[in-house]
Amino acid sequence: MKISFQKRSGSASLGVLFFWKMTIDTRARVFITDHFIPELFYDYFFVKKGKMELVDLQRRKSTLPHQSLKMIYTRPLSFAFSSPLVLYGARLSLKFAELFWGKDVKPNSFLEQNWVDKDTSSLTSFASQVTNYIQKYRDPKTVAPLLSHGLAESTWLGSYSRRHKSRLYKSVFGISKKEMLSIQNVHAFLEQTCDFGSQNPRIIRHVNPEVFYDQPHLNHAFKKITGFSPVEYFQSSSILQDNLMSASYNEVLE
Repeated sequence: MKISFQKRSGSASLGVLFFWKMTIDTRARVFITDHFIPELFYDYFFVKKGKMELVDLQRRKSTLPHQSLKMIYTRPLSFAFSSPLVLYGARLSLKFAELFWGKDVKPNSFLEQNWVDKDTSSLTSFASQVTNYIQKYRDPKTVAPLLSHGLAESTWLGSYSRRHKSRLYKSVFGISKKEMLSIQNVHAFLEQTCDFGSQNPRIIRHVNPEVFYDQPHLNHAFKKITGFSPVEYFQSSSILQDNLMSASYNEVLE
């Protein structure tokens, strides 16, 4: 099995962190299960070749459309890939949600979309079409941005009551500020360089007391969001999210 992952820069003003293409080449047809944990990103998927299925908690599979938009998930999910696979995607930030023209922003869901031509055969063409589509249909949901940097509220949002802020978070992002912070805290831990390859990893060394006050607190919060304990997560395998997460962390750092 040969796996390749390519990345192309996005457009910050449109909320596109980056574009990517993943291929899985196999001589025979192979089914691969890929685990995905919640992230504060939306993802646009275009299945050019092969099949991409969503696996629910009862292990039931449902085939995703060839083009779909993944909203923010607050619970873990799994994909089943049928190879040979050619998969294109766009990683979209919270900024994108503020420009999204769709009315349905429910969390834990996929929306069937058609942003690119089905005959698209290069990452350059895919990136160009997605960029043009977002530019054409973008429709700011509010008169000013909700967030200034990271999850920090803008001055404009800060002037509203807590109740109205809650409505805006749900209508724009699909989830509450509390849910956003819970996901962010887990990824603050994952962004650290942790060596879990040893037989008895010392997770307590990597607990940030400003986020998690002790290891049990970390374990509980981590498992609630990801479905795994920290050690179980690092021992599990994920092809797509490992690549996306690494690229995302690098983009944010840059």
